[in-house]
Amino acid sequence: MWPDTAMPSPLRNRLVVEYGVDLDGVWLPIAMLRRLATHGPWDRPFTEATADQERVLVAHSLADPHNQQGLHRGMGLTGFLDAIPFEPTTPFPAVPGEQPGRPEETTGL
Repeated sequence: MWPDTAMPSPLRNRLVVEYGVDLDGVWLPIAMLRRLATHGPWDRPFTEATADQERVLVAHSLADPHNQQGLHRGMGLTGFLDAIPFEPTTPFPAVPGEQPGRPEETTGL
């Protein structure tokens, strides 16, 4: 609940880029695959994947079912991630007329 004297912040639009792979018609974000790679069979289970993502990951040996619930990394995940041509995101230069680091307020959503 907003106090009587406080005004909510204006809404702003941001562009977010998500890198990933479409495998068997299912989107697999690279960031999710990298988090999955940190989950071994004796670690806590990986539970971020949707049912469709789990099905595709297991079918392609990118993940194995965990003994309780969720997944852990599969035998093929490391080679799969290494084969994806990926470069880290680099910042874009400021748009002329904008102050760097301060997006202009968006009006008329």
